Amino acid sequence: MTINTGFSGAVLHVDLTSGRTSRRSISSETARDFIGGLGLTFRLAVDAVIPGIDPLAPGNPILIGTGPLVGTGIPSSSRVYAVTKLPATNTIGWCGAGGMAFGCNLKYAGYDHIIITGKSDRPVYLDIVDDDVKLRDASGLWGKGVSGTIALIRQRTGGRGGIAAIGQAGENRVLFSMAYIDGVSTMGRGGLGAVMGAKNLKAIAVRGTGHVEVSDAARYKTLAAELAGTIRNYPYLKEWQQLGMLKSFPMVPPELYEKIKKRRIACVSCPFGCKDLVEIPDGPFCGHTASSSSVINLLMPIVYGFSDYREAIRLVSLLDEFGMDMFEFFGIMKFAAELFAQGILPANENDPPIVINSLSSMTAWAEKTAMRKGAGEKLANGFAGLLAKYGDRAAACAPALVKNMHPYTGPDSALPWDLFGTMELGQITEPRGPHVGSGGSPTYFAKRPLDLFPRHLERMGVPKEAIPRILSANAGDKPGLNVGTLLAYSHRWFSTLGSLGICARAQVNRFYNLELCSALYQAVTGLPTTPEQLRLRAWRVWSLYKMLNVRENAGLNTDTVPQRWVTRPGFREYVSEEPLEQRQVQQMISAYYREQGWNVETGAPEPVTLKRLGLNSLFT
Repeated sequence: MTINTGFSGAVLHVDLTSGRTSRRSISSETARDFIGGLGLTFRLAVDAVIPGIDPLAPGNPILIGTGPLVGTGIPSSSRVYAVTKLPATNTIGWCGAGGMAFGCNLKYAGYDHIIITGKSDRPVYLDIVDDDVKLRDASGLWGKGVSGTIALIRQRTGGRGGIAAIGQAGENRVLFSMAYIDGVSTMGRGGLGAVMGAKNLKAIAVRGTGHVEVSDAARYKTLAAELAGTIRNYPYLKEWQQLGMLKSFPMVPPELYEKIKKRRIACVSCPFGCKDLVEIPDGPFCGHTASSSSVINLLMPIVYGFSDYREAIRLVSLLDEFGMDMFEFFGIMKFAAELFAQGILPANENDPPIVINSLSSMTAWAEKTAMRKGAGEKLANGFAGLLAKYGDRAAACAPALVKNMHPYTGPDSALPWDLFGTMELGQITEPRGPHVGSGGSPTYFAKRPLDLFPRHLERMGVPKEAIPRILSANAGDKPGLNVGTLLAYSHRWFSTLGSLGICARAQVNRFYNLELCSALYQAVTGLPTTPEQLRLRAWRVWSLYKMLNVRENAGLNTDTVPQRWVTRPGFREYVSEEPLEQRQVQQMISAYYREQGWNVETGAPEPVTLKRLGLNSLFT
């Protein structure tokens, strides 16, 4: 039985080695059991990923999926997820992005997912126009940056559809290279860009002329209208629309933002438009434009000591053009500067000298790294490559790392936040490593009174009986916040949103709750779904994700606490704001495992959990 409401019911298989493509169906039972989008992509990965595969080998697949709400017009339902074995962490991980026009066009072309395997013998890009699927020559695109690639493809397509592309860093398999959707949304922290480059796959372009059917049109219209009305009546809507992510992260004065803002950019169906197109109004870079998933990213070099915001924008737009993860780039640069200072890296290779707050220095090193020139050949292999090559001496110079990647928050990291909540613990327990996902948690870059938590938790679908376990100290002997238990439900809520295709950014998911999600899912797909059933399926999705990595031997005893996080000054406990101790983090990890039904010693889902979730037959 195949499905055609909410889902197209089809997966596009692409073998780059042979050049063959095929269309295969998804059963309604499988779609129901794993919700769709992120969850269904994990389920497809069970069969597609060969255990133990090298991330840059031709056999490592790239799976791309969209949820059943994508393309329907439901507010902020455009998310796209890629799943692959990531070279930076050697784990199977997800890479999510605002879908811009890509996700809905994939649905309109008649596909929920794409599975790409093999390696082309020449540079190609995948061109999807409804049922017409072709691998087109990309030799004229190879060597170009992200925006240049997208511009040339748009010329060929008449400007229609969505495009995911890599820059030179991906071509050269830089382990912290990413893919970019429509030149704005980033997808692939952990090295998705390198996986595409290893396959000689420069881009994916998709244009669809169909539409997404819904099962119960009347119910769908009622729910969508009520949700849109709630958003319109939100008292801070105009501020969000005007300031975007600066509403939550006031890194720069609003008057500076208004000075450089050219226009806001939104993914399809998003009423907020959190992305930005800016233009430098004066100085040596006058007229330079740059787009980003948030103006915060464009201004982030200020955190690293840049004094001129124009130079910050110029550098980040260059990194985006090369297709490199900005956070990892700066972490690697600071690490390399210390390795040069200690004589671990040869002094004659420090050319030009690494100066973190110098535009000319960082520009030169961005190019050297993206092109693997000189010492950039070593830096392109990321923290893992440098630590493997230079051993303990290098490790003594390294910043706090999680799964060999640079965390967003914490000591030596970019974002100035030191209260330990679910995002911080999630960087440890996530198989893919560091991320900046909120998962709907009230601890996300905010200090809130505990009496506000129950309302947040109920919205996320936390069972009433679990709330007392969350609102207690880790030892359970006094009121507090059990971050580990909360994280279990934050991951399940994220699984719900990601599988439906809803954006998880805080200004969006605040308008969703478990009851609304189950009602929308049923109205769109026609698959009977109660809130309790949706909650169980989200638990199934996240446990499947964990099992994919247990199968890789990457899920056992890998959730370790960076010592720097618990060395003063390090993180502080969320409620008391006292210095965080390692034993407290270990208690949180254990509480997280227990709540998930995973073994406290190994982190692997218990057999009884796998049986309850119907996953035991997949991993026998």
